[in-house]
Amino acid sequence: MTDRSAFVNESIDLLYRYKMKMYQQKAEKHGVTVPQARVIAEVFKHKTTTIKDLTYQLKMTQSTVSDVVERLVKKDFLVKKPSNTDKRSVDISLSEELSKQIDEHLPKIAHESFAEVLDRLSPDEQKRVEDGMKLLISALKQGAEEGETGDEEFFHTWLCSYSGSKQP
Repeated sequence: MTDRSAFVNESIDLLYRYKMKMYQQKAEKHGVTVPQARVIAEVFKHKTTTIKDLTYQLKMTQSTVSDVVERLVKKDFLVKKPSNTDKRSVDISLSEELSKQIDEHLPKIAHESFAEVLDRLSPDEQKRVEDGMKLLISALKQGAEEGETGDEEFFHTWLCSYSGSKQP
């Protein structure tokens, strides 16, 4: 890996961690602990999951995940129901109310957290960041169109739906 690609990869990772930290801070203000926020995020990501999958994805013990899930069920944040495919398993999903709240507020939280960061830059610097992101996304789109991504459907759907109109 070149120094430049390593820097870009590390930068994207840092931005992702920053974004997740902002989400966690907002969740904590609503009485949700960091482990609970991690479980909610993972369930949100997969729509429906199991204790076993959460244990693997979050690298937590099964007893910890079970405890966190039970607390979130009691708060009416998660819903458990018997699996349709495995009678010994339980499917876990977001409650309808929490799902609605996340859909409503998550874009605003993400926008506000990065707006604060961009506000620390001059208008010219903000434009340079925006132009750089457009170039990177353009290269990703090109790779998706050429079938270089492995999960072509995901990248084609997501990247090709990206619109440069989502700008200030």
